[in-house]
Amino acid sequence: MTKIQSQYEDLNKALGRLKEAVALPADSTINQDATIQRFEFTFELAWKLIQSIEKENSINVYGVKTVIREATKLNLIDEPNKWFEFLENRNLSVHTYEEEIAQRVYKSAKEFIPFAEKLILKAKDYLD
Repeated sequence: MTKIQSQYEDLNKALGRLKEAVALPADSTINQDATIQRFEFTFELAWKLIQSIEKENSINVYGVKTVIREATKLNLIDEPNKWFEFLENRNLSVHTYEEEIAQRVYKSAKEFIPFAEKLILKAKDYLD
């Protein structure tokens, strides 16, 4: 299994776990915290998969923002500004002890799911 295939599988699993967390009632801070945690690692796996695909295509970029910008050129994502918003919320996740920030990140985690699903579909082309 190649690195990209492994990252693809890991992202698929992480997204499944994020969906499980989102399906739970949000009235519990434990469920909210679990969802935020799963969003964090799903986002990390997503951008690292994108970076590996870019490297495979001789695009050597570093830093999440640059990786996201280049991803649009490879047609892996089509709304980079939304991905920048997800990045910002992932970065805020260390401050989830503040209720307002926790709610914002939790909402972003739920919004991230279709974007990650779309990435998975487009990344599949790079596995063949």
